[in-house]
Amino acid sequence: MIGHDRILDFLQTAVDKDRLAHAYLLVGPEHVGKTTLARIFARHLLGHGGHLDTHPDFFLIRRECDAKSGKPHQAIVIGQVRALCEKLAMGAFMGGWKVCIIAEAEALNQEAANALLKTLEEPHPKTLLLLVATSAENVMPTIRSRCQVISFGRVAASRIRDALRERGVNEPEAQLFSRLADGCPGRAFRFVEDAETLEDMRKMRRRILGLHRQDTAERWRALDGLLPNRATFIETAARAGQVMDLMAELLRDTLLIGQGRRDDVVHVDVRDEVEAWGRELGTDRVLSALESLETARSRVRSNVGPRAVLEHLALALPL
Repeated sequence: MIGHDRILDFLQTAVDKDRLAHAYLLVGPEHVGKTTLARIFARHLLGHGGHLDTHPDFFLIRRECDAKSGKPHQAIVIGQVRALCEKLAMGAFMGGWKVCIIAEAEALNQEAANALLKTLEEPHPKTLLLLVATSAENVMPTIRSRCQVISFGRVAASRIRDALRERGVNEPEAQLFSRLADGCPGRAFRFVEDAETLEDMRKMRRRILGLHRQDTAERWRALDGLLPNRATFIETAARAGQVMDLMAELLRDTLLIGQGRRDDVVHVDVRDEVEAWGRELGTDRVLSALESLETARSRVRSNVGPRAVLEHLALALPL
């Protein structure tokens, strides 16, 4: 695990003082390390040194994949939660704790969330639920209110860089990927392990940096072309979120450069291009664009169709 030592210490202190809550909601940016920490803590609590997924008192709930397409379903459904609750109601196989991680807790549909409520309201002894989500706002209020929320901050680029070096990544790539990760270690390692992920980010970036030269129709086609075809709502929303997050990173970089903080930008490999982009836009338009992005992200969180959101964004962006 890279970073988040304080969170792990907090949970360990809760165990030592017998104050561990029955359910925690771990929230933070994608790839920041939420699930990694949850698995580390689960392994510790279960006293298990082997493969966590083979432990009889560990359970992982996430969207199941379609048997034909292999793609994840749109939601975590009631059948999955009912089966989990039945297992949690039984005694621990090893006589200790039972731990469940619910990945993508925002994917719980209404029926599944309702089925989980009783377990959250009347927790079984020595049973821990760790729910993972990108934002507490994305999780149903009935679930969120019954969990203790733990927020994950971004990890310093220097820590990510050092971790990449320790794993044999050469110095130039360690420097670059640790900055492009924008505080999310998992993102840096995806760049290392999958060249397509890096190229995909660069493709998105090229399109975003060219938006100000396009009319509204061209801008919409450029943004729409970054979304997947024949994907679930959650997959399309996640991709739209990536596009908007990247756009926000680039806009913030222009502000940093304008403040003389060139060494603090995320996209160091295209810093000169970002600087020129920022000069063309001007500070007022950059700030207005960031406001438009925040509104668009809020609409996606409210389950407005991602394509409709990006279409409106293409009209609203003052680029």
